[in-house]
Amino acid sequence: MTTPKKPPPIDSLSKLQPITKRTAKLVLDEGYAWSHILRHDWLSVLSFFLGIVLLVFFWEPIPPKVVGIAVGREGTSDGLYGEKLAAFFAEHGVELNITYTEGGKQPISVMQRDKSIQSALVLGGLHKKHELDSTVFSLGSSQFEPLWLFYRGADIGQDQPILHFATTSGLAIGEPGSGSHAIITSILRSDRHGTGTDYKLLDWPYLESVDALVTGKIQALSVVDGIDSPIIKKLLADPNIRIANFPLAPAYARRLPQLDLVTIPRGSFKSDPMFPAIDVNMVATSLTLVVDKTLHPALQLLFLMAMDHIGDSRDQFFAKQDEFPSYKDTNIPLAPIAKKYFTQGSPPALNYVGFVVASLVDRIWFFLLGIFAILYPIYQMTPNFRTTLGQLKTNDAQDMLHDIQVRIVTAENHAEFDAAMEDLARLQQEVDTWIPRMSVSHYYQIVRLFDYVKKIAGDRLEFLNQTQSKSSTE
Repeated sequence: MTTPKKPPPIDSLSKLQPITKRTAKLVLDEGYAWSHILRHDWLSVLSFFLGIVLLVFFWEPIPPKVVGIAVGREGTSDGLYGEKLAAFFAEHGVELNITYTEGGKQPISVMQRDKSIQSALVLGGLHKKHELDSTVFSLGSSQFEPLWLFYRGADIGQDQPILHFATTSGLAIGEPGSGSHAIITSILRSDRHGTGTDYKLLDWPYLESVDALVTGKIQALSVVDGIDSPIIKKLLADPNIRIANFPLAPAYARRLPQLDLVTIPRGSFKSDPMFPAIDVNMVATSLTLVVDKTLHPALQLLFLMAMDHIGDSRDQFFAKQDEFPSYKDTNIPLAPIAKKYFTQGSPPALNYVGFVVASLVDRIWFFLLGIFAILYPIYQMTPNFRTTLGQLKTNDAQDMLHDIQVRIVTAENHAEFDAAMEDLARLQQEVDTWIPRMSVSHYYQIVRLFDYVKKIAGDRLEFLNQTQSKSSTE
């Protein structure tokens, strides 16, 4: 005894369809509609995506993973700062290769000779205004680099220690092109004493001057270096070496715009015995980060992020809170991305994505907004497009149905009638398959027409049968 089959369940409008079923149908219907868009308007779609590709290519979304930087001498404050930058870059998946130089103007020269080096750390005020406009941008200054004057012997108690040593025992000021050489000669020139041969200025290299001072070969040296430099720490720790106070430091800073006034407060290093015994006034220039104008914007942003991160740390002795990064050396043009960073802060996208995507969004947000303004209405029109496509297909089916109806009505024999009916059956199968996926309402609209044509076909078949019977009887 066979078990009777259960009738298939009847769907009810009161029963909700599963989300997966509704989603699958929606995806299939949307895909079908968009396949027709690609089929009929492929040229427009291709042009649109080609424009997106060209936009992405033009804005260079992917930065290189390796970049070079030229810095001052290894072991100086410049070199240490370069190492801090390299460590920050490494945390973000970028390798920053450091090239050490003798400092001064050499980092820029090395960067301009070697295309693999697209950034450099330079001292503020070394380059004249407009000297580097066509090749580099400034990303701002990162820290103070004071002008130190170390000397041996008793406290000189002079208002102008530079002039004192330059006219007596001699003063080592570094090689031509170095920061100390440039600042010392500028101070002497601004003091209207000139820089003639009356001065005993020694153009010795930095390390050679340090060794000479420690061994007593010379009495005084000046150098531009950060307080975190191991060489500066070595000289500060030597009990036979003093730091010169610059009572006229405010005047020097007023005369030379590239200089800032900094102070070592009394007792900053030791309180027993007190060292220094008095507040030491000094002038300082700033360490500026310059980049080639062609450096990828995402890497420029990463440099700014690194400078901001290092500047926020509390190990900067001379800087005020939030003083760095900032634009101090105005002789070098500021990069547009740095100007925006200083005025508006870091891109908001950095809170959600990495620096590469944040840089891209920050550069093309206006274009992305324009693309959204175009795509969103297109997306909103997608259901209407499906409805319109359903109407178009229904119109085509109606035209084809009318042609078949004419063939049925004018059929002179069963062969012509059967051929027309085969086409009618094939058309109905296509309508049943295609049109409901685009517009159910249009489907039922044409179904009624099929019923009408089938009624006409029945009448025509009856007529042909009667005609055939009469012919056979005669």
